[in-house]
Amino acid sequence: MPVYIRKNVNFTPPSLDKIPLEDEDDYITDPDQLKDPLPQPYRMIDKVLGQLVEDVWNIVESRENERLEESRKVRPPRHENTKSLEYLRKCGCMTDSGDGLYMFIGHSKGIIVIDANTQEKVTLWEEDRVDLQYIRAHIIAPNVYLLVSIDDMGFSRLHAFSGDKLYLLKHLNEHQEGTDKMIISKCKASKEGDYLGVVFENPESRDIWLEIHKLPRENWVTELDNIKAKLQKKEEPKQEVKEVKEEESTETAEPAEGTDGEKSESQSQIQQTQSNEDTAGVKFSQPSLVFKLKPPPQVSALESRGNLASSVYSTCQKVDTGEVIGTGQNHVLSTTQIELRKEVFDHLHENLLEYASKDDTVDNIQDVNFHFLNAGKMIPLGLENPANLTIPTTVAVWWKDNETKPDMVWPFTAKITSSAVSDETSLMIIGLVDGNIVLWDRYLGIQRGVINISDNSCIEKLLFLDPSICPQEMTEYPPYSTRTTSYLLVQCRNGAMYAVLMGAGGTQAEPICLSPQIEESGEIFSKVETIRGLPDLILTVLQNGNVQIRDVLQGKVLCEMKVPDTHEIMSPWDPVVAIGNTGQTLYLRVIEREPAETDETTTDASTPQGTVLVYPLNTFNTLETFFNRKRDSIPLSVHTTVDKRVDALMKERIAMQALRKDRMQERWNCFKEEIWTILQYKEQAARKAEERDVYSPGSLGWTPLFK
Repeated sequence: MPVYIRKNVNFTPPSLDKIPLEDEDDYITDPDQLKDPLPQPYRMIDKVLGQLVEDVWNIVESRENERLEESRKVRPPRHENTKSLEYLRKCGCMTDSGDGLYMFIGHSKGIIVIDANTQEKVTLWEEDRVDLQYIRAHIIAPNVYLLVSIDDMGFSRLHAFSGDKLYLLKHLNEHQEGTDKMIISKCKASKEGDYLGVVFENPESRDIWLEIHKLPRENWVTELDNIKAKLQKKEEPKQEVKEVKEEESTETAEPAEGTDGEKSESQSQIQQTQSNEDTAGVKFSQPSLVFKLKPPPQVSALESRGNLASSVYSTCQKVDTGEVIGTGQNHVLSTTQIELRKEVFDHLHENLLEYASKDDTVDNIQDVNFHFLNAGKMIPLGLENPANLTIPTTVAVWWKDNETKPDMVWPFTAKITSSAVSDETSLMIIGLVDGNIVLWDRYLGIQRGVINISDNSCIEKLLFLDPSICPQEMTEYPPYSTRTTSYLLVQCRNGAMYAVLMGAGGTQAEPICLSPQIEESGEIFSKVETIRGLPDLILTVLQNGNVQIRDVLQGKVLCEMKVPDTHEIMSPWDPVVAIGNTGQTLYLRVIEREPAETDETTTDASTPQGTVLVYPLNTFNTLETFFNRKRDSIPLSVHTTVDKRVDALMKERIAMQALRKDRMQERWNCFKEEIWTILQYKEQAARKAEERDVYSPGSLGWTPLFK
């Protein structure tokens, strides 16, 4: 059979040495690899979709872990409200009277005063286009209260509440034609209403300044007494006529059912309008301006301003004596010299000027903080008269920069972020931006300690806690108290909260952590306040809307306020909440929730209606032990005078008189033994002296020393 072989083909059989060995892993485990790789741009789309699926899965996994952790947490008990005050739908602020008798509510048309126990209206003051956003109450006399309020337009008013009536004392910044409109951003009175600090702002020129006014408190009290006496005389005949008419109406016919509430409400409104008409034209004594304080010039403005003095001698006359720290305004550098220095600097660093920050606009509005302080040894004005120790004599002010030419300056190593003063103003805490706090004893004029709270956050808020919750250190000597042991509550900007022990020997170095650093923004505290009458508890409001009552020493959440599902807290970052009736009742402002889906045909531009919920704290089981616990009032600062010290030492000596007699008797009994011991020592010494050998020159042998 013929075989056909192709021409010009060289066939070389494979060599056994060149055959590759079989690999055990030489197979495809993933069936998807059998397919060819995708071309661009589909390969990029596949990669993006794969990364997206992986990110979504990570988010789902993290949320599931958070839900598991949240479900494992121990939930504090939640309590519902027992009453809803519908007539306070447009409440903007509220405050306690200080003695637990009344609650002052600021709403969209004025002020409403309610009874703290029954939540019933007492009186009201109304005015058109007055939406109050800030209100504070001060007791200036028995059953006489001073109210300081600010509305949403920046107008501030002073009211007095006495005899179940409200009186308008002063409109602080009433706008007049032909003058610039001035708004008030901050208004705060001293504890007993002796002085008033007002921060004015000019929106057009962006100027800001602080004014301190002396309030005629005693004159107001006497004027209110006279007004009440006149009103009482006018109401006596009206009351008699009213009683006669009521007797005749009860004899003729019986009232219909269901109309008692309407009649009582209408009668109360008529009485309130009549009281407002009676007090409308009353004129009161006016406050007097003590001084006006402007903010210091900024450093950038001082750097570009030279000295306009004609000679060096006139410049040196303006320089201070060095007792206070200034801002560098008084110097001998002229404007030409400062401009020449700037040109030289720009020429040397021309290549780096493009990276320098350029501040085109400078905001002149600065936040000012101030505290009224009583007399102390740091500024001893008023110490010579013991009757004036409770009256403020000094104002502590801090701006973004130091104030010029004050009576005294406290220099600090960092910027001030917060400050607090005790009730008697003898202690003062300063919080710094570097996380340190500085405690000053103003009365003694000494610094009690510097503590580092946090290294990565600044101090946000400072509070003095009641010293009755802290065990007091007992000293054997001296017999009188020197200092009080207490706690300071410190809140940092990162959400952490600490309690710092302020001992008798100074502050402790280790603060107690009540709440760790918070990572989620919704868990950060938006409001932290102490509760009057319950020193062991504090009120906290979180930015997510939770209102909590906590143990101040342990940081444990004892209970939460439950809000109805149809409502939510109004502005959780600045909540409207207050505690009245000496810690027994909590008032919370809520608004209706907006529906998730709104119909276009039924849209309404009106603001959601709200109400004020009332929570009786004294009925909560978790707070029962704190209400039953009795605490003795302890002053935060103890200042023992020389007379008190002498009296304490004399009482101690008199109390130890019987002990001294026993000690004297024991001492006289010990004298006999001591005398007998001394005589024995003398006899023994004489006996040894007699037994001792006596040497003479004749009895000694001859030596070269004796001649």
